[in-house]
Amino acid sequence: MPLRNNKKGMALLLVLTSMVIITVMIVELSYNSRLASSMTANYKDEVSATYLAKSAVNVALLRLAIVSKMKSFKMGSFSIPPDVLSMILSMPFIFPPPPEMLALAGGAGGGELGLGLKDMLDKIKKDTNISSVGRFENSIVGMDSKININMVAASEASVNTFKEQMKNLYAAKVLSDESFGHRYSMEDFEILLNNIIDWVDPGDVSRNGGDKNSYYERRDPPYKARKGPMATLSELHMIEGMNDELFDFISPLLTVFSSGSVNVNKISNDMWKTIDNRLTDDEIKAIKDKIEMEGPFLDEKDLRSWIGQNTKVPATEFNPLKISLAFDDENFKIEATGYSGRVSKKITCYVSPSYSDMLTKGKSSAPTAATQTTQTTQAPQQGLQQSNQSVKPNVVYWEMK
Repeated sequence: MPLRNNKKGMALLLVLTSMVIITVMIVELSYNSRLASSMTANYKDEVSATYLAKSAVNVALLRLAIVSKMKSFKMGSFSIPPDVLSMILSMPFIFPPPPEMLALAGGAGGGELGLGLKDMLDKIKKDTNISSVGRFENSIVGMDSKININMVAASEASVNTFKEQMKNLYAAKVLSDESFGHRYSMEDFEILLNNIIDWVDPGDVSRNGGDKNSYYERRDPPYKARKGPMATLSELHMIEGMNDELFDFISPLLTVFSSGSVNVNKISNDMWKTIDNRLTDDEIKAIKDKIEMEGPFLDEKDLRSWIGQNTKVPATEFNPLKISLAFDDENFKIEATGYSGRVSKKITCYVSPSYSDMLTKGKSSAPTAATQTTQTTQAPQQGLQQSNQSVKPNVVYWEMK
């Protein structure tokens, strides 16, 4: 009798143990199944977001191509106003458009969009089925409102212009932040400027004296000055004397993706100070208000005339450094983002004929006021000559996050 009871207990223990093992296996299989399903969904969203971001880039390139064509459009004496072209590029693009945007465009109560636009958008959404996958957006920013750091060493004149621009920037900074002047003296700042010029200048002798590589060869690991055009602006961090604060101070005015001429219709307040430090903050604000309310300056004559009439700077004395000025953008940054589920992918890329030219030639040439004037006056004719050619912009730099 005791033996038989012991056998029953053993059988019960085996059954219970088997049930626990089976339960653990089921839970583990269920967990693995859910994990695999989640990974598959995430992978699907990753792929979808990536291709939506690429679609956003292509839409931005289409906008650039359309504007390029519109610039050369003429019907008698009529041409499309520059502020209209600027608006086409500066407007952010979102697709599918959110309901509030449609309501805003259609007026109070979300009425129908003019010219059948709402029907067209609804048809595109239905045909492409994008809304079931996600959405994308893009923005386009002109890069010719900044100084091309790769062009500062093209000639001694451009070197001197760059240094004077940066000194004007430094003086304006010290006026608003005295402590900055205590941390970095003008002498130290000029040494840094020389180091920046040395980095892109092909020569071996430093403008501060000695071999320009002596500092870099003592680093761990050692390296050498590029002595040629920078690939990206982040290289500034490698230059002797540079730190995060100084980088944040000067980098907003610099780029490697510009023509070398400064588009005065898009530049910042700080850039205005570098062009002519006699302009007051109120006068700079008036300039920017004029651009926003009345439209951009058309050429240097138009700009000088307005400066002479509305500021204390005489028209003939404006721009004493003879900085090459532009009135339109040729180089652009595109920021495109795709969204799918909880995943987003962002692509930043540049359309820059100047950068492409630099890669081809291995060097950059600073523009002069004379060449800029020639480019400005001939632009419509060049546009008409190229009207039958492909105008699809070429992306020269691309990164995804």
